[in-house]
Amino acid sequence: MEAAVRIFYEKGYSGASLQDVANEVGVLKGSLYYYFDSKEDLLLRIMKESHIQSELIFDRVSAKGLDPLDELDELLQELMQWYLDNVERVAIYFNEGRRLTGERLEEVEAAGRRFEQHLYNLLKRAQKGGAIQDVDLRLSIRFILGALNSVPTWHKPSSQRRLSDKAITRQFAQMTIKSMSP
Repeated sequence: MEAAVRIFYEKGYSGASLQDVANEVGVLKGSLYYYFDSKEDLLLRIMKESHIQSELIFDRVSAKGLDPLDELDELLQELMQWYLDNVERVAIYFNEGRRLTGERLEEVEAAGRRFEQHLYNLLKRAQKGGAIQDVDLRLSIRFILGALNSVPTWHKPSSQRRLSDKAITRQFAQMTIKSMSP
């Protein structure tokens, strides 16, 4: 999968071929068809893996039994860290995901709605507890997702940055929560 991620990131979905992926892995192109029916299926797998990771983050943070504001703080930091660690996957998701069609697109859109619903439920709990102000939660979700999804446009290798990943994740969570605090 990592070879496919690299190829799709470097060449874009349209510019990449299964032959490129096979060459990168060092196998015959026909071998890929054992695992994937098409290039679109390979793209779908990359996108599904991204959703699985975000669901695992939600589950792990939720299982800690924190109060809603602490849960939100930890969730935002963990999500941002995953985005920082997976810039290529994030870029593929948002630049190439529109290439999916039919049931594949519906599957990814449904996963996106589940992600947003998890976030909405957490924000609603925090709001009911008075930890965040009475703001439109759907708009707040757009704000959070916009910040996360923009990571590939500004994230640079650590040698070219002023801030560590830890500082970025912490400031992201602080700024987000502060923008909704009463």
